[in-house]
Amino acid sequence: MKKPNIFISHQWRYSDEYFSLKNKFDQLGWEHLDYSVPYHDAFDLNRKKQIQEALKEQVRQCNFFIVFARLASGNSEWIEKELQFAQYYNKYILGVKPWNYQGNIPLIIQDSCNDIVGFNVPSIIKRIEDVLK
Repeated sequence: MKKPNIFISHQWRYSDEYFSLKNKFDQLGWEHLDYSVPYHDAFDLNRKKQIQEALKEQVRQCNFFIVFARLASGNSEWIEKELQFAQYYNKYILGVKPWNYQGNIPLIIQDSCNDIVGFNVPSIIKRIEDVLK
């Protein structure tokens, strides 16, 4: 199996889910490349055209796209763009329902995802590895 190149769609106001997932990948010693936007190099939100092109390129390079179910419940044009890019490049899109999340999974997530799972990191890793075989 080739090393997974993943893009984790996230918003910094929900960074706890992003960091929790990343930390659990590391704790389990799961080898992967992360094409997500890093916290230390966040995009300048005043430069929409550049952000769009950068996100498109990062999504193009990944072979697996992860999105948390709660993200689309806020107003985020970037989540929608990222999902559009993932669909355009025919990426496998995995929706993750965070622990204790009581809300409904937004339609944009339901309609875009190939699969939706709970926040169980071994199951997420297994799904990625099964898809990439």
